[in-house]
Amino acid sequence: MYRRFSCLLALLSLTVAGGALAADAKRIAITIDDLPAASATPMAPAEAGRLNQQLLTALQRHGAKAVGFVNEDRLLVPGHVDDGVALLHAWLDAGMELGNHGFGHLGLWKSSREDVEAGVLKGEVLTRWVTSRRSAPLRYYRPPFTQTGKTEAEREAFEAFLAHHGYAVAPMTVDHDDYLFACVYDRLQAPGEAARRQVVTDEYDTHLRTSLQVFETMSQELFGRQIPQVLLIHANRLNAATLDRTLRTLKERGYAFAPLDEVLLDEAYRSPARASGRFGPSWLARWARAKGVKLSVYGQPDPVGQTAQWHAQLCRQ
Repeated sequence: MYRRFSCLLALLSLTVAGGALAADAKRIAITIDDLPAASATPMAPAEAGRLNQQLLTALQRHGAKAVGFVNEDRLLVPGHVDDGVALLHAWLDAGMELGNHGFGHLGLWKSSREDVEAGVLKGEVLTRWVTSRRSAPLRYYRPPFTQTGKTEAEREAFEAFLAHHGYAVAPMTVDHDDYLFACVYDRLQAPGEAARRQVVTDEYDTHLRTSLQVFETMSQELFGRQIPQVLLIHANRLNAATLDRTLRTLKERGYAFAPLDEVLLDEAYRSPARASGRFGPSWLARWARAKGVKLSVYGQPDPVGQTAQWHAQLCRQ
């Protein structure tokens, strides 16, 4: 009897410990901007289609349900609009969600609120048609450049406009300068550049690991725990080639993948966030500023290494 009771106690202890581990497990939502594709060099619609299929294959392989944010102006390629619509269907077929990223990728710094609002409505025509036919949600808007307004008044007015049209702003808490690495990668597409492309992808993964450590530090200092995070990357050649590796790195760091709507249920995302101004940092930095909390770090460091040098040579022309 005593031995049986001891076994039951041990089993109960393991169950409780397992529950604690589950409760403390890090979670992250994957969001991908600039559908169908962003590129520093010309890209044909057929390549954009293959690129998206690579992204979707990696997401499905790892059981990650992502939100893809659409720039509809990039779908309006003469003779290929049907291909763009098929691409949106492919995202839904893969179990993903679509969001609005605005027509023309207009940010709330150089553009007026009225022009950005017009871009929201113009940028939902095909996406809303597709999602409505599929009874799929269209509920998130990702601000281009993650700019939410020059002033608090502008931010509040714009967010009221979005809410009126059924949208919520999709925040992000983790990014890692993928635009910089992607520009270099785009300019190294010649067959003889494979070795340099490998350097870019290796340094990209290293920078992801460094950035995760920074954003985890910010989370711990601001909330005393690891909140569920939201990763922002872009639909580009680099991420098509490396998303499988990125998702493996996240798993190695202890992250489980969660849909955006589940992540946003965490109370951290009800924290006030002020207008971004010109630069759109992580929401962790925005929350810290709104709360008046000083952090030891405020975002990922600038990339270093060979890719940064190549960027200065190839992308700043």
